[in-house]
Amino acid sequence: MHDFLKFISSGSFFILFMLVLFASILIAPVSAETVVSISPSDHSIATGSNVTVVVYIEPDIPISGAQFDLSFNSDALSVVSISEGDVFTNNASTLFNKGTIDNSEGTIMNVYNVLFGKNEVSESGTLATIVFDTKGLFSSSSSLQLSNVVVSNSSGVAVPISVVNGMVTIIGAPAPSDGEIANTGSGGGGGGSGGATGEEFGNIEFKDVAEKNVRSGQVISYSFDSSGNPIVNVNFTGRKNSGAISTTIEVLKNTSALVKDAPNGLVYKNVNIWVGNAGFATQDNIDLPVIGFRVNYSWMEMHGVDSSDIRLNRYSDNSWSTLETKVIEEDGEYFYFESLTPGFSPFAITAEGFEPEFVGEAGSNGPSTTQDNLPDEKALAQNTLIITILSIFVLATRRSRIN
Repeated sequence: MHDFLKFISSGSFFILFMLVLFASILIAPVSAETVVSISPSDHSIATGSNVTVVVYIEPDIPISGAQFDLSFNSDALSVVSISEGDVFTNNASTLFNKGTIDNSEGTIMNVYNVLFGKNEVSESGTLATIVFDTKGLFSSSSSLQLSNVVVSNSSGVAVPISVVNGMVTIIGAPAPSDGEIANTGSGGGGGGSGGATGEEFGNIEFKDVAEKNVRSGQVISYSFDSSGNPIVNVNFTGRKNSGAISTTIEVLKNTSALVKDAPNGLVYKNVNIWVGNAGFATQDNIDLPVIGFRVNYSWMEMHGVDSSDIRLNRYSDNSWSTLETKVIEEDGEYFYFESLTPGFSPFAITAEGFEPEFVGEAGSNGPSTTQDNLPDEKALAQNTLIITILSIFVLATRRSRIN
């Protein structure tokens, strides 16, 4: 007790007190991010109806302006109107631009709203209201992906933000099938060129299309030889004279936007495979569908993968199933495989029994992405300050004991 009182009466206690006070000021919680979101984030609507969504802002600090682009599935939705929200209009005069709408591409570009002068707002509100019309007769879906999002203060400086994307599910008549998902995401029925699939265009790395005249009793083989395409061929036996039918391969950057979860194992490639329009690839029209694919030998060697580990996985009925996969040949650069499939939909080529590689993915399909990816220099500085304070405290304590 005597030593403690002696320490308080010394100058060391005053130094320690000032350092702690100074640290408490500097080590304040780092401000959170302003959230820009699609609301509601998950919306279900009957086909043929309009759906209204808003781009909502929750400021963490005072703001004076915001901008965004938005992409959607043009085969499921089309924009009817865009109108100004109330986040800035309650405060002062604004400049609102509803952007450029391209319903054929599924994009809204360069929507912005800014306050005149040095005015700022801190209350949450709506930046823009967007009305979509649903298209087609069948059930489908569309993600609503925000991009090029910038929120600024009265000085025109961008503030840290987080972005929350959305999804619209359109409930309509199920596409005809024999119990298997056939060309989910495509519209229409019968033969033809296949059409859009519902995959996010930003997730498509490469697309390959081939067309064949399908005749009853003939083995139809679609061959693909592009270097960026792991699918070598798609074969089946025609059961009807169906005319010209296209097969489309979408090689993806990441897991398909049409699935809920990534497959098990180490992923070599994610692909979507579509044959004809929705309702064509059924047992009434085709028989014994087979997918031939290849895997680069150098990739297998780098990851320690053997040819017996390679599997083709198919997504249907909201889950992944592993297809029986067999090695056909190798040529020194690739191993070639074949799998019999019950239908066409999203696929993933994986190495079974290997852990997936978790890497950062731009534009991921998750609901939220953070756009403020700068290093947290404040946190590093705060840690350094804490260490410095503790060091000074130890030295001060030792000196008081010596005195």
